[in-house]
Amino acid sequence: MRRKLTVLTVVALLGGAGHAFAQKPQPNLTNEQLKALLSKGLTVRITGVDRANTAASSATAVYQRDGTARLNQGPTTTTVIGSWRVEGDKFCTKYTSLGSVCFNVQRSGDKTYKLIPLDGLLEGTWEVLK
Repeated sequence: MRRKLTVLTVVALLGGAGHAFAQKPQPNLTNEQLKALLSKGLTVRITGVDRANTAASSATAVYQRDGTARLNQGPTTTTVIGSWRVEGDKFCTKYTSLGSVCFNVQRSGDKTYKLIPLDGLLEGTWEVLK
């Protein structure tokens, strides 16, 4: 469950499902767009569900310029340290205790992004905080 939440934490889009269906699908961010987004570091709130028919949960992730990733899954949870990288047109994270995962990332709003996992997990969203 922590791995799935991490996957969602690494990536997320904000918005209602009805709103998403009403909009035309956005293209995935390219390698250059991902690098530009993350070039100065990024702090995001990740929101999503671990599996079908479960309530949404959220976490905060900090992606530092040096490739370090810090994941906080709640106010009483220990910070999980890992790394992030851009691989082709994919955003990938690796946490020793949670595993590795890669996502396609799509812009969904001014400060929101949709995370589309490549391993069949459910989608999540990023809301840029800093």
